[in-house]
Amino acid sequence: MGEVLTGKAICSQYSDLQNDAFGTDDHQFVLTTIAKEALYDVPCTFSNNGKNLITYKEWANDPENYDDYHTDNVKQMVDHLHEGGKLPPMIVGKDLSLYDGQHRLTAYSLLPEIKEVTVYKEI
Repeated sequence: MGEVLTGKAICSQYSDLQNDAFGTDDHQFVLTTIAKEALYDVPCTFSNNGKNLITYKEWANDPENYDDYHTDNVKQMVDHLHEGGKLPPMIVGKDLSLYDGQHRLTAYSLLPEIKEVTVYKEI
């Protein structure tokens, strides 16, 4: 097993977390790689559709996407990945529910050549 990080330590690395409920010393995580599809249908209490994966079409139709923020964000991530870039690890609970990373998961879902993704997984 790799280095164990606390939720507090992970939170200190990010400035734009949507959900930082895990950001305490009581939550511990390890950086690991998992199949992206293992994340798709996991229940997520923080999404509008109740599961981790919000499809691009769902983002496009979301009422909060009135200024195209969500779809533009996903498009930029896809372009970045096509150019050989990397995205920060998503953050998941013990059951693989997302704490943070729905836009990243949507971007990965649009790229069939990417089979595995890096996550901070709670232990």
